[in-house]
Amino acid sequence: MHYRFFEESDYDELRALERRLFPDRPDPFYRATLPALRFYTRSGHSFAADAGGRLVGFVLAQAVWQGDRATVLATRVAAESAEAYHGLLRALIKSAYDANAYEVALLSAPGERPELDRALEENALTASGQRLFVRILGERGAGGDHRGVLS
Repeated sequence: MHYRFFEESDYDELRALERRLFPDRPDPFYRATLPALRFYTRSGHSFAADAGGRLVGFVLAQAVWQGDRATVLATRVAAESAEAYHGLLRALIKSAYDANAYEVALLSAPGERPELDRALEENALTASGQRLFVRILGERGAGGDHRGVLS
């Protein structure tokens, strides 16, 4: 399996892969939208898992400057296999290290994807014990919707 930066020619396949891996979710859940993919293509921290010309996973991540240091924040890690999860996380960690961003963060619901849970552990990513509090403003949030924020 090869882990590489994705390109514009991959966008349709990435979008279809995310929808296949996470079926029947509300639209705000999905991260592999055209505007997001265009952004993440330039981030230097987003990768696709390529198995012989077929994409089997991806990670969407960016460096976030916090005033005194950078954290590489992954907003989506999606894959068909434990091998792909493991390789994507290794690529993400290496890209962070190479960019002198010595913090890597991502949100994950424990137990939802056991293959991801194992890959997180194998790559020494640990739960922080904190919770994410969200509020959606504007029309979408008027009904109390909180889905899709960093999920």
